[in-house]
Amino acid sequence: MKVWERFFLTGEKGLFEKNREAVNEYLTAVVQAVDIIFLFLMGVMTCVSYGFNYNIMFKAVYSSFLAGALLFFAFLRIFKRFIKRHPLFFIYFFFFCFLVFTVLANFAADNPQDYVSSVCAIFIIPLVILDRTLRVNIFVSIALVACLVLSYFYKGPSYMARDSVNLCMYYLAGMALGRSVRLSRLRGYDTERILTVERNTDSLTKLANRRKLFEYLRRGDQNVLMRPTGMFMIDIDKFKQYNDHYGHRAGDICLGLVGKCFAEYGEKNKMKFFRYGGEEFCGLCWTKDYMELASCAEGLLQAVRDLRILFNIDGTASGVVTISIGYAYFDRDKEDYNFETMIKIADSALYSAKSHGRNCARGS
Repeated sequence: MKVWERFFLTGEKGLFEKNREAVNEYLTAVVQAVDIIFLFLMGVMTCVSYGFNYNIMFKAVYSSFLAGALLFFAFLRIFKRFIKRHPLFFIYFFFFCFLVFTVLANFAADNPQDYVSSVCAIFIIPLVILDRTLRVNIFVSIALVACLVLSYFYKGPSYMARDSVNLCMYYLAGMALGRSVRLSRLRGYDTERILTVERNTDSLTKLANRRKLFEYLRRGDQNVLMRPTGMFMIDIDKFKQYNDHYGHRAGDICLGLVGKCFAEYGEKNKMKFFRYGGEEFCGLCWTKDYMELASCAEGLLQAVRDLRILFNIDGTASGVVTISIGYAYFDRDKEDYNFETMIKIADSALYSAKSHGRNCARGS
């Protein structure tokens, strides 16, 4: 790996894209935590500045940033959803304000002194912000340069030399440690994501599994708008005979092809399909009425037939693999709505389709 790649983690883009939800949750928590800590510190320092009769500049700086921290705290509570969608902007904004505070607090002293708070900020920021390494490095580098320029013009060359040593030392340490912490956290999120996907995905068909199906169904107990209005129960016709005749390897290939067909059909028709078990599948939708469900069921029957998976055991067979579908529509606003009843009704419709010769759909 080249030095440039080591420093800027050029391969991290994919990790951020795949784990965006986890990263946003972390950043949202960080924004809330750092504001509470800053609010507490400003409260303490404001009391100390008045209790020990600090100069007017110290009092003004601490009081102003205490008020700002209170406003920011209120903003976080009022606009929670907005902040959860854009946590990165707010964490950069907060640390920009924090850097401004460290500079103002330093220059509020009666006599010139070494940077202390600014050194801490430049060291901590790369450890806390979870963003692309290039952006983090640019942000902290600009802060470093700004602090050094201010030190030179307002403190003099002697203080600027001491500040340069302290700031640059902690800047480099923060960059190095920040990179390691960032990569470790991203890899941890990615490992957790992969394990979650594997736990909720059927390895053969690549569809979500039964565990994930019930997770979707239980969401309806908490939010009426998340209740599905339509359910498909699907069975591959005479799959045991197919397995016995062509072998389990061919059976696995058949399941994989059918699963891929369901996934593609679901994307086109705003549906979600799951492997229920064996040769049984389940489909959910949230936007279709009864007539639209009937149309989707017929479309899915044809999509599977169009796969042209050979299945010609006896003279009465259709010549290709087919499916039977039972579907049901539900009013999500009814008080007696529950997913167990949904499954029973859709399952009953599936048995009706089987009893009518298979390769067909029946609604309830």
